[in-house]
Amino acid sequence: MTSNEGTSAGLRDAARFAARFPGTLPAFDAAFASLRRALDTPDVVGSTRYKVELVFEEIVANIMRHAAPPGGTPEIDVALHARDESLVLTFEDDGPPFDPRNRENPALPKSLDQAQIGGLGILMVRRVASAIDYERTADARNRLTVTISKSHADASICQNAGTPNR
Repeated sequence: MTSNEGTSAGLRDAARFAARFPGTLPAFDAAFASLRRALDTPDVVGSTRYKVELVFEEIVANIMRHAAPPGGTPEIDVALHARDESLVLTFEDDGPPFDPRNRENPALPKSLDQAQIGGLGILMVRRVASAIDYERTADARNRLTVTISKSHADASICQNAGTPNR
């Protein structure tokens, strides 16, 4: 279901995280746990780690809710790649075409009494991402790429403290 080629060499090993799983809650839980293990390095901490986990949760939840064929379960692929100043999450699914970049931001409630559960996931992803790209692949899959800039503040905090901040 999932694979991760190790985390002992720091952030560069996070680049080798990959998971393929059916869009079910148990498979989501297993893939999320595997992603967290891949992020267990001193190089991915604080707000950067939070942003990666948030994006994973929100995008996979949307795929599970909206990409399933009638009576079926979507097939989901996720990969995490590291670049010098960013982490890049790539999501693929076999659902109908959906480009979240074309989706308008929802109106935010004026009070907690007006707030409803749900509907803010794409907005949250937009706010934590430094870039979002979408393509419909030749084999009829959605490919969403979300880039998250590494926070320099997190790195300096951890260097000063001597331990990862999670």
